[in-house]
Amino acid sequence: MEKLDICLSEPALNDYLAGGVSEEKKAQIESHLKDCDYCLEKVVFAYQSVNEFNKKRRKGVKAMGPDWKKNLWLIGAVLAFVLSFFVRPFFIQFLAASILLGVKWIFDSVNARILIMIYEAWKKGGEKETSKIFRDFRER
Repeated sequence: MEKLDICLSEPALNDYLAGGVSEEKKAQIESHLKDCDYCLEKVVFAYQSVNEFNKKRRKGVKAMGPDWKKNLWLIGAVLAFVLSFFVRPFFIQFLAASILLGVKWIFDSVNARILIMIYEAWKKGGEKETSKIFRDFRER
């Protein structure tokens, strides 16, 4: 997916998600989203992130607090790593499994996606764009 010259800005997408746009602008944005996978992915990711944040807030859990169910890949990686030392005939297999499970944990985490989004914003506009993302997450 590649960003096009006609792609919407992040503030425009944010306003769309917050419901702060007119019906005419909403129709224009939805028309663009039908044809642009890049913007659609940004909207879906932002929507999922906000929903996850709000769910944790309703539960009374700190937004970035530990949640062991989300760390099952990490637990599996650590377990495979430990087993690689105790089951010597399968050392390489357990070591490879621990690496694969660790990588799966990294790329499945929401935090990794947020970091990628922050990095892309930083590349695009430096600290100014990055601070917008932080501000948006703090406000919700």
